[in-house]
Amino acid sequence: MKVMTFNIQHCLNYKKQVIDIDFFADAIRKYDPDICGLNEVRGEGPLDGYTDQTNALGDKLGWNRYFGEAIKVRKTSPYGNAIVSKYNFISAETVKIPDPKFKIERASYETRCIVKAVAEIDGQDICFLVCHMGLAKGERKNAVKTLCDLIDELDIPVVLMGDFNTEPDDKVFSPLFQRLKDTDENAQIRNMGTYPSDNPKTKIDYILYRGLKCRSVKTITEVFSDHLPIIAEFETQ
Repeated sequence: MKVMTFNIQHCLNYKKQVIDIDFFADAIRKYDPDICGLNEVRGEGPLDGYTDQTNALGDKLGWNRYFGEAIKVRKTSPYGNAIVSKYNFISAETVKIPDPKFKIERASYETRCIVKAVAEIDGQDICFLVCHMGLAKGERKNAVKTLCDLIDELDIPVVLMGDFNTEPDDKVFSPLFQRLKDTDENAQIRNMGTYPSDNPKTKIDYILYRGLKCRSVKTITEVFSDHLPIIAEFETQ
């Protein structure tokens, strides 16, 4: 089973600076994951460039898909995370991450969400969580708590993926790392960069897991969006 995490920056071709859904469908098809978690995905709305990107990608790939809305940009146009899959979903839902009660940091605040999808693979139910954490530490703290609560409720294998917007040594991640393994086991040492894509110095994108065996992981160095994707291959146990 191959899993990919990909911040697609609303299908913006990083080099050409134009929205190109075909370009991103081809990118996913080229690396051929079975499941792909997507961050920064637009839904259909009245603002210019807001189309149903999840269904467009799903149709072009011929895959199953689910979109989780985090916010409506200018109160009109959906924006959030998505997942596309060769496998059927047993269930799929959007879990909102609570906003911090007080905005005390000098950071851009934005309501975030988690896509939670369960699929049966090789006779085993596996839960996939797709998350795009906030820029403010208070937002990330709430995201980690929400994720830990979800993980603690599960008795099946879990794969968590997404743009976490901070590096592996951030102590806010400790509860997650107590529950899940990082596919890049030496991430805190090697700091395998994923951002910015044309000069990746910082690791802020992740695939974490539990209840599976990770056979391989790599950061894809080909530039599509402003982030580099990560792809990991797993064995069910």
